[in-house]
Amino acid sequence: MVNGLSKILQDRLGLRVLEYEIPEHANSIKYSLGGMTISAFTVLVLSGILLAQFFVPSPERANQSLHYLVDQVYLGWFLRGIHFWAAEVMTVTMTLHVIRVFFTASYKNPREINWLIGIGLMLLMVTLLFTGTVMKWDQEAYEALAHFLWVAEQMGIFGLPLTEEFAQGVPLLNRIYMAHISLLPIITLLMVGLHLFYVKYHKLSPLPESPEKSESMPFTRHMAYLQRAGAGVFLLICLLALTIAPPLGEEPVLGMEVTKPPWQFVWVYALENLWVPLLIVAPALTVLFLVSIPFVDQNKERYWKKRPLAMMFLVGFILLFTFLIIWGKVTTMTHSM
Repeated sequence: MVNGLSKILQDRLGLRVLEYEIPEHANSIKYSLGGMTISAFTVLVLSGILLAQFFVPSPERANQSLHYLVDQVYLGWFLRGIHFWAAEVMTVTMTLHVIRVFFTASYKNPREINWLIGIGLMLLMVTLLFTGTVMKWDQEAYEALAHFLWVAEQMGIFGLPLTEEFAQGVPLLNRIYMAHISLLPIITLLMVGLHLFYVKYHKLSPLPESPEKSESMPFTRHMAYLQRAGAGVFLLICLLALTIAPPLGEEPVLGMEVTKPPWQFVWVYALENLWVPLLIVAPALTVLFLVSIPFVDQNKERYWKKRPLAMMFLVGFILLFTFLIIWGKVTTMTHSM
């Protein structure tokens, strides 16, 4: 009876499409970082929908509405903590996923397009992190927006849609909120779908050290592994939300610059202290470097021990950003926007 019902559901719902073979090494942490990132993003979306019921996207009430949520709404502090820590965990798993893809040369032929889609997704996630920072409208948020507006002004007519002048009468914070809860998540979901399509189309990349020895297993078994990994990610997010409250200041004092950005952006802060235009140049060069990787590295070799130059770039890239993040945290500001 149970088997008959299972067969009926599989036939009616098309679940048999998931019964294809994938390499057995997919059931490992390093090859499941992308799935963990999707799990954290799912928590972000669901918690964001709940948070939106309490948030007022106007400069006069945005900060107050968050303080009301944290101080007055039952478990409101926990809900905001889950949203904040889901973003932090997602940043870490996404970064590790990109490092793993580079380390195993999974960006090479025929997967170049999916690497570019992945970089696009990373940029979307960074934009979501930035808009989320601005929305809390405390001193840190105000100063982050001031830097953003300076960049938009340097872009001339191309930056006009990102400024207050583009839609006079509509607060920029309101437009940032709409982008955060609608435009950016919609584009992200579409690109995640495209990313997963190409993973299935090109198949999961084989182990670089022994591509011909990869055992196979049904994808449904990998889904079960991803469910357990996702549950672990959610448990970690809940533990962090219970123990460490996310930062939330009071309403900003306009014209002051006394805070530093979150760690995801503080590396740019460090470079900006050396030369202000690096606020534009550094992110652009970083994206250009990431985009160029599959086109510059045409060598067919995938095993890391046989790619010394690529490994030097990877280690150098990690060390540079680690140094800039630490430097940004300890350095003293030498200018004001």
